[in-house]
Amino acid sequence: MSDFHYLAGHSPAALVLAKMAGEIIEANDSACRLLGRTRQQLAEVAGEEWLQRAGDTLSRMTGDACTAVDVMLRHHDGFVFSAQMAGHVFDHPAHGQIASLVLRSSVTLADGAGIAQAALDHIEEAAVLLDAEARIRALNPAYSRITGYDDVEALGAPIQLGETDEAQAFARGLVERLEPGQRWSGEVRCRRRDGEPYPAYVKITALLPGSGEDTARFVVIFRDLSVKEAYEARIDYLAHYDTLTGLANRTLIEKRAELARIEVERDGRHLALMFLDLDGFKAVNDSLGHAVGDELLCHVAERLRAAVGASDVVARQGGDEFVILLDSIARPEDAAQVATRIQEMLRVPLTLNDQAVFTTASIGISCYPDDSRDLHTLLRNADLAMYRAKRQGHGRYVFYRPEMDANAHWMLQLRNNLHRALERREFHVYYQPFVDVDTGAVTGIEALLRWQNAELGMVSPADFIPIAEEIGLIVEIGQWVLREACHELQRLHERGYDHLRVAVNLSARQFRQTDLVEQIAAVLDETGLAGRHLELEITETVLMEQAGATLDTLHALQALGVAVALDDFGTGYSSLSYLRQFPITYLKVDKSFVDGIPAEKGDLTITRTIVAMARSLDIRVTAEGVETPAQRKWLRHWHCEEAQGYLYSLPLAAGDLEWLLYNHDLLPVDGETGNLTNDPSSVLEE
Repeated sequence: MSDFHYLAGHSPAALVLAKMAGEIIEANDSACRLLGRTRQQLAEVAGEEWLQRAGDTLSRMTGDACTAVDVMLRHHDGFVFSAQMAGHVFDHPAHGQIASLVLRSSVTLADGAGIAQAALDHIEEAAVLLDAEARIRALNPAYSRITGYDDVEALGAPIQLGETDEAQAFARGLVERLEPGQRWSGEVRCRRRDGEPYPAYVKITALLPGSGEDTARFVVIFRDLSVKEAYEARIDYLAHYDTLTGLANRTLIEKRAELARIEVERDGRHLALMFLDLDGFKAVNDSLGHAVGDELLCHVAERLRAAVGASDVVARQGGDEFVILLDSIARPEDAAQVATRIQEMLRVPLTLNDQAVFTTASIGISCYPDDSRDLHTLLRNADLAMYRAKRQGHGRYVFYRPEMDANAHWMLQLRNNLHRALERREFHVYYQPFVDVDTGAVTGIEALLRWQNAELGMVSPADFIPIAEEIGLIVEIGQWVLREACHELQRLHERGYDHLRVAVNLSARQFRQTDLVEQIAAVLDETGLAGRHLELEITETVLMEQAGATLDTLHALQALGVAVALDDFGTGYSSLSYLRQFPITYLKVDKSFVDGIPAEKGDLTITRTIVAMARSLDIRVTAEGVETPAQRKWLRHWHCEEAQGYLYSLPLAAGDLEWLLYNHDLLPVDGETGNLTNDPSSVLEE
């Protein structure tokens, strides 16, 4: 047999050669299945036995042009179905004029089922007409689309309802037992032609006897429910999970917390909720873009999952906030160990968009049943504790305490009193020395704002500075601090300490003022202080906001001789590229990293990396929060130039600062414990 005959014989299309009167000369296997006859039977039938009005129909096909017409075909079992016939007429050497035809069942229910053709073409449900033996005599396109069986395969075959052979036999038996006029509906597990199972909702109606209904007995309509199931699964996922990180969301963690509460009630253990907020996340979004910010959140999510147990739940609350459920702990102190582990894992630098990003988080912890037996209250308590941690500095965790509930009243008192603090002269400027790590000499001082209120007592800057920023007083207060600090340093210069510089913190609102440079120039002129003796401290977040305008401002300050220090370095978006781009004179290593020296290897690594990076760019480094001789020794070993902290001096009022300068030529240098040269730790390797 030639390749051509193989092609025709195995084509899925029904192919027929017929004389003009309708007698069939040849047909392929698909045509035999469509008409329900063997080739021998097809060769023996007259035209009108398979194609109604055969002669009239074929006479409309003339010439070489391919003509398509709608026709009615008769199956061997006797039922008639609509079809489309396409073909053309040509001369055959043995048979004369014959027609080459392609047959395809139309989308219709024959014998006057009463459903409009257009509707059947487009409905999503499969619609089929069955005979008394539950064999298909008509179908619509949806049946083929859902089941995978085309009309050639389906016509005359039993309907496929059921996932297994036994289920299909049961379904056919159910159909056959329906009396005329009865209906049945229900959900059935079916199987497609390729074997894939799918759920379907099926409706079966047994037709009443009527004219022309001698072979049409049942109408079956069914819908593929797999899309619905997938949709419902997606809706359920969106209701319980965060689409960016894949973590649980607040809804799911509340459900899991309720289940965990029942468990710990039974065995007398505890559960803890941890509320976590990333420090400096806004700087990443503002500088590197939201896509990199999203990437950072995904990395943080992975680290949080790795830091907790398999049964614990990590959820994303929204933005850069996360909630962690520790579902069974022996004692609240166990939550502190998890918080410490989280901080250590987060501090390992990430490389995003070819930039090194250092991450820390503020964590609030609330425990059940100690802090509350109500889960919503427990979450609120953890939130309150997180804000307390954030006010205390970056990279900290704080347990909830009942006194935090008084925070709202306290904050209201702060607001009311803060408005008149300047007028009442309640603000004071304290000064903390910068000390040369090698020599112990005081190289400068940092101006630190303090508030002494008659009603509230001494108020922490961590409490009132955020409120001053929120209500818009920070610019006025900051201008007052700048003027006071410059006056004090000029006075010290006149008394012989003319080598000192003064560092003043600028808030984001201050730095964004369009006339900032003019204001600073005016203060220098008013106080007589040279610009080279003034250092302005800004955070990484401030630096990266509106980078173009920031660069212009920094160059203008540089023209005045004013130095710029980057405060809390390492807690936000810490990048070598912007240190090259911006004129920065000093880096201040955040206290949260210095605290871990020498016990925490991660803090050792980060601090050493920051110092090395700054030295490569000829930027001086000041380490904040130095409290022990061991910390000073390590910093000296890494060639960190300056230190600041309680090891040297507390923040002092102006009079006490002058006493310190007069009575102590050098602050602590000697007396450290330990021997660096014999320390085997690899962090010393350079």
